[in-house]
Amino acid sequence: MLEQRVENPAPSGLKGVALIALVAAAVLAGSNFFYFIGQWIGTASSILFLLYGALVAWLLLDRYVLKFIYTCDGNCLRVCRAYGNRERFMADVWLNGVQACGTLDDMRRRFPGAKVQRATKRECPLEPLAVAYNDAGRTAIMVLQPNEELRKIIVKAVKR
Repeated sequence: MLEQRVENPAPSGLKGVALIALVAAAVLAGSNFFYFIGQWIGTASSILFLLYGALVAWLLLDRYVLKFIYTCDGNCLRVCRAYGNRERFMADVWLNGVQACGTLDDMRRRFPGAKVQRATKRECPLEPLAVAYNDAGRTAIMVLQPNEELRKIIVKAVKR
């Protein structure tokens, strides 16, 4: 069984300290801003501040905590998203149902109207690969960042 984890590198050293300072500054600036506009819109500013905090938290989770796990057992490529140690199932790509692979633009051109899912991270150095596969009778496209070994398995599945 082959397993690969795709994640952004963790901030280290001065970059980590700068990130913490930036988050603190964003919260402080948001607090002051929503307190200031609270004089005109009242209680709605508290709700807007909570939504602002949720947005900041979501951005941090998406950038620094979220990772993708690809697991291949020879017949099926399972894609999961993980927040820390908690994995959530995303899709099963059955290798006998793989129709084509290449760039996302090529796959969109070949399969217009296909649902596209992404399991990639922006700062990961691996090259993205779009895989068109049969998903319950419909064509779907999964964008992955496989390592060389997993890329060979996917390309071999297309040639079958």
